Amino acid sequence: WAQREFGVSSAVAETVVDIVGKLSRFNSRRKPELLNATTYSLINYREAETTLADWATIKAASTKIYNSLSSSYKPAFFQLVHHPILASSNVANLLVTIGLNNLRASQARLSTNDLADQAVEYFEGDYDIETQYHTLLDGKWDHMMDQTHLGYYYWQQPMTNSMPAVNRVQSKKQALAGVMRIIPEGTNGAWPGDNPFQCAQGYGCGPPSVTLDPYSPFGNAYVDVSAGGPAPFTFTAASSASWVSISTAQGSISPKKPEQRVFLSVKDWKALSAGANTATVTFTATSDKYSPLKVALTFTANKPVDLPSDFKGFVEGSGAISIEAAHATRNNAVNGVAWKEIPAYGRTLSGVTTLPRDAANDASFPAGSGPSLEYDFYSFNSISNSGNISVTAYVSPSWNAGDRPLAFAVQLDGGAAQTQTFFPNPAPGGVPAAWNGPDGFVANSIISVVTPFTGVQAGKHTLKILAIEPAVVLQKIVINTGGVVPSYLGPPESVLIK
Repeated sequence: WAQREFGVSSAVAETVVDIVGKLSRFNSRRKPELLNATTYSLINYREAETTLADWATIKAASTKIYNSLSSSYKPAFFQLVHHPILASSNVANLLVTIGLNNLRASQARLSTNDLADQAVEYFEGDYDIETQYHTLLDGKWDHMMDQTHLGYYYWQQPMTNSMPAVNRVQSKKQALAGVMRIIPEGTNGAWPGDNPFQCAQGYGCGPPSVTLDPYSPFGNAYVDVSAGGPAPFTFTAASSASWVSISTAQGSISPKKPEQRVFLSVKDWKALSAGANTATVTFTATSDKYSPLKVALTFTANKPVDLPSDFKGFVEGSGAISIEAAHATRNNAVNGVAWKEIPAYGRTLSGVTTLPRDAANDASFPAGSGPSLEYDFYSFNSISNSGNISVTAYVSPSWNAGDRPLAFAVQLDGGAAQTQTFFPNPAPGGVPAAWNGPDGFVANSIISVVTPFTGVQAGKHTLKILAIEPAVVLQKIVINTGGVVPSYLGPPESVLIK
């Protein structure tokens, strides 16, 4: 199709296939009209920025192809590929930028204003993208993109596009707490001074902190150093412990460069003692007009026990084990039926379902006896040290088939298989309550099926997902050992020891 429509080589055609597939996947995570400024977490798992990076990647690939085409092929490529990517990417950037703008206003960061300006550029740019579409081929497709699509307040289209609210801070006024704002990864809080997100009472809270372990998803934790007003300053970052690696030990902040991200990591995990290793990282701001300002941040490196030398599987990091469903340690068929991957399906990587699915393979399996996927993992913790963990299976929304509700079973080690019938039967002619709504099955493009387990000790375990009924599509598994935090797509996949 791509070669025929755009006159490209087979290699370029493969790229077209890839970006069109990702376009569909990114837009299907949550339909654009249901996106808002906090759909993707602004503070956890670097989710919002990773989402924008995904969009930037396919936008750059699409732009490269578009620029390489002859004038005779450009209109078709723009209509079928490039416009949907430009428009969708722009909406994603608009909403995330607004979310960050609102957050930074609450943190008394001067960069709030830059983000407000960027949001306006994205908002006005939406019309420019629309106009470019309408003027192709002397207006052949004029008015095709006229429908409003920004600022939905209910199911009907808005009468005009409207931008969600943005905030501004006074650019000439210094924040009460001083020239420098310190914002650790994973919190809405900001230091120094009071902030409703620092602790429960919202004032008199302790110092900022970040925690890391050797199997954390990104291998580091960041701290944003930000301007609290118009006064420029220089800063230094120094650790009380030699084992701390600081990406940027000094820098300059000003209205033209209102913030800098500093990454903290561990130089050599082998050199640390097992358990909690604590260091103080002191950020010091020096300004011509104000007294030096110091903020001491607690950096804790949690070193777990060593893994057994022969262990292979997924390892807990930051209190979670996250696994793409297709990455099973073992896949066990029964009577010729096995779990098969559906590539590029779902919100993150792919989906898995039992196949073949035909008249000869339509039978149900008793719980614990069906085709199974096994996932070996190693845990160090449990929720509040209680021995309790939870397993969340991310399943594609689907309907029950008559009197055979969709079902699968979850089993940990040699325990009993727990049956999950996750789709409630609605009244005749209706839909389940969880089907609709801003956080319903349809809006989220997922059903989260939670299975609790008790009495789980640290160490090696095997999780089994066993088929009961056909037509179940599993996308992802998240095991909470006490550290899972809110996000839309769930934690990124955990470290895999092969």
